[in-house]
Amino acid sequence: MVERERILITVRTYPTISSQYIETVCTGGITDRGEWRRLYPVPLRYVDESKQYHTFDIVEVDVKPNKDGRPESRRPHMPSLSITGHLNDWQARCDWVNPTICDSLSTMQAANRTLAPVVVREVLEFVAKPSATDWTPKQKAKLQQAQMFEEWQPLEKVPFDFRFRWRDGDNVEHDSMVLAWEFGETWRKYRKKYPDPISVMRDKWLKDLCGPDWQVSFFMGNLAQRRHIYAVCGVFGPPKKATQNETLW
Repeated sequence: MVERERILITVRTYPTISSQYIETVCTGGITDRGEWRRLYPVPLRYVDESKQYHTFDIVEVDVKPNKDGRPESRRPHMPSLSITGHLNDWQARCDWVNPTICDSLSTMQAANRTLAPVVVREVLEFVAKPSATDWTPKQKAKLQQAQMFEEWQPLEKVPFDFRFRWRDGDNVEHDSMVLAWEFGETWRKYRKKYPDPISVMRDKWLKDLCGPDWQVSFFMGNLAQRRHIYAVCGVFGPPKKATQNETLW
């Protein structure tokens, strides 16, 4: 059954090479009814420029249930998508996000949710573990196949696996991989500006964006092939002064 939904985009993962598609970006957002949605597949860089949404854009799109078994998953009909607005104001963003925040990862799982924001009590460590500097032979073959299309765009391999060690609202510690688009893009930008981009990234996230001036939640989502593993798909961090009347824990 096809349904048209109005969704605030809050999550975009770094593009990955797909066995079925050229590449995909897993997208997450909240409907105007307060329900979470995982939009997949989305070859974001390959859709019309007018449909290339950004974080905190509001979109309208026709969706139907995705058969992956996760309650939030929907398959979007990309030709139907239109960007209808953007939220610049933190309070407006909080009005959408805050009612859906879970106190802890266990609370989220107990509610049978596979995509949701979770309270971050403290970020303990940011880790960038070196990984392969190039795509696998299978992935390269897929990219070579994609080059037959005029619109093919090179996709840079980020040679690090990013992780956060953190405590949720129940003070339970987690060690979670980070898949958010912003981390890959930040590395690509910083490597051109700084001799030690990872050190600058660590300071940016630990001392600034996840620091004491911000009321942080992680957008947590589980993996399609390993449902028991939850990753950080995005960071929500309004300034505390903008949410001083909100109590998240």
